[in-house]
Amino acid sequence: MDSTQQQIKDMMQQLKDASDRQIEREQVFAEHAEQRFRDNLAAFRKFYPKIADSIEAFSSDKPLELFVTASGQGNIKEHVTGYPLYGDDPIEQVARQVEEQLAKPMVNHIDFAKYAEVPEDDTRVHARYLKQLGEAVAEAGAVEKLAPLPDRFPTAVVFGVGLGYHIPMLMERVQFDYIYLIEPSFENFYCSLYCTDWRSIIEQVDEQRGVLTFQLGASYQTFIDDLYRVSQDIGVFSLTKCFCYQHYPSKENATLLREFFMRLFELHGGYGFYNDATTALAHTVQNAKQGMNLLKHKTEDSNRYRDYPVYVVGNGPSLDESIEFIKDTQEHALIIAAGTALQTLLKHDIVPDFHTLVERPKSTYDVLLKSLPKETYSKLNLLTMNLIYPDVVPLYQWVGMAGKGIDASGDLLNYVLLNEAQQALRYLPFCNPLVANTALSYAAHMGFKEIYMFGVDNGYSADGRHHSKDSAYYQGALKDWKPHDARHELAGNLGGTVMSSNFLAMSCQQMGRLLGLPKFADIHCYNVGEGAKVNHALPLKPEHVLPEPQQHDKSQVVDYIKDELFNHFQFEHFERYMAFDRYDEICDHLIAISEEPITSRAEALDNLRRQARYLYSHRQTRYSHLHYVLEGEMLYFQCPLVVLLYNANDEAQCLTHFKKALDVWRRFVLEAREDLKTAWLEKCTRGYKPKVRKNFRVDEQQPSA
Repeated sequence: MDSTQQQIKDMMQQLKDASDRQIEREQVFAEHAEQRFRDNLAAFRKFYPKIADSIEAFSSDKPLELFVTASGQGNIKEHVTGYPLYGDDPIEQVARQVEEQLAKPMVNHIDFAKYAEVPEDDTRVHARYLKQLGEAVAEAGAVEKLAPLPDRFPTAVVFGVGLGYHIPMLMERVQFDYIYLIEPSFENFYCSLYCTDWRSIIEQVDEQRGVLTFQLGASYQTFIDDLYRVSQDIGVFSLTKCFCYQHYPSKENATLLREFFMRLFELHGGYGFYNDATTALAHTVQNAKQGMNLLKHKTEDSNRYRDYPVYVVGNGPSLDESIEFIKDTQEHALIIAAGTALQTLLKHDIVPDFHTLVERPKSTYDVLLKSLPKETYSKLNLLTMNLIYPDVVPLYQWVGMAGKGIDASGDLLNYVLLNEAQQALRYLPFCNPLVANTALSYAAHMGFKEIYMFGVDNGYSADGRHHSKDSAYYQGALKDWKPHDARHELAGNLGGTVMSSNFLAMSCQQMGRLLGLPKFADIHCYNVGEGAKVNHALPLKPEHVLPEPQQHDKSQVVDYIKDELFNHFQFEHFERYMAFDRYDEICDHLIAISEEPITSRAEALDNLRRQARYLYSHRQTRYSHLHYVLEGEMLYFQCPLVVLLYNANDEAQCLTHFKKALDVWRRFVLEAREDLKTAWLEKCTRGYKPKVRKNFRVDEQQPSA
């Protein structure tokens, strides 16, 4: 009996001692945690003021379940799962995880060897050097699986911040130039401020001149859009070779990781390139000399006919189901025909009020002449961009233009406008990659609040059709055209799914981004018929569209647009604004950097980063147009160059292939330095050639769907 009582007494003492030790651990943790939180908040206030604002404004409906483990570290019981995020020793647990993921890293790969497929007869500067770059990539051979991750690597994309214990461990082992931290739960991040020394992390990245990006409260619906915006600021090459680290298993993190791999192509499409830029400059100069009607600012706020319905008509298969409704109600709505939808509408005796085009090559003009008589266009109005092929403009009765953003020609025109007319150019965001994007962006930016999209499918029908049955794509000049491979499965507008190509999928995303802008929150946009779902557009079956009789005569609305929403400008002198001396300096400096000795991956990455940051320093300056002359081409080169650095585990082997490709870049810059002096005034000469198109493309010409 005495023995039993002693055991009970000992157990009670052990529990008391454990309780005392736990209280002591909690007191010690609390003392350090409170100071750590204050230091972290001060660091975020200095480097990330918006995050600091969110931290100070954070509140939760439920108490934060942050507790101290037996090892003395902080842990959290998540409200969603009801389970602790870590075990009894979070530091040891996370250290094992870091070791395992660095030993067998998950690294994405993009195949740039396809650049070698550029046709031999394409003699443009961009095409010739791109082909050489592709051959250099192909020569490097098949990619090897990296194991372990080298101690210097371009990018880490971390899915799940949790309490942040893994971040300093990763940074101690590997120096990353770019770190993207994605955490769906802001509450987790908030609690990490008590557990992790974010101040030291931020300061370390700053000392290394790296980039640390937070995406907190990340949702898969906006994840890629957020990455896209960041990549526009620092360069999409930062998302070329990525070490992907999943910190803790959750439905949200798994979805974000899947979205990243599925939609990474969106970030690596539409770079633009050197000849794209020179052509745009030449066309803009000629268009300005013959006179331009440019979209005014703030038209979305001042349109007196804002409630007048607008039909944005694409040429997708679903147009067939709505064509009779459009015909019956054409006098009660403004009709904007996107690209080849013009021919389809005219066949049904529907005369659109505006046609839209966006492509700059001469083939745009050639196809117009092959598709319809010139007299037809002379009775129509056109909405387009400043860089349209100049011979297209005289075909139409009236032409309205807006500025193409993130483009050399748009920024040059803006600079000329500011100096010659003391006005800024109105850019038209989300106007690409397809003409339906242009039409929708115009409708929104002109201030219309009731928009119906017909035939804007952004995908292929079940029978494989890619355009309306009456489209010119099935006859005449374009009958040999074949669609791009449909690699992407998108949510259907009326349920189910549709298959979509890269450009159609990008078009769909761009429409959602446009309609998601806060300034367009009051727009009612209806997506009519089958096709892909567009974010922020309301799905509508064709039979549910109701006609809306209007009190205004449509001709009044059309005249109002042409007379009140656009200003006419005409300019002659552009050469004084081109700044060729500065352009020569830029090219010479890029060449000089690229010629510096490179003996390691670290030096190679630093070299590429210095070139990029030097060129990007010219953005939003008077030399912004020169930045865009070379930016797209730099992306075409730097993304494969980063891949070549990590194509194999053998660093010396990778450097050999890297230097060969870097030499191609150097020779390109040297030729482009002289070529621009004449190329900036040379119209595009690439006319229409009837042939089956391939998935690979080296210019902006694309199907108009």
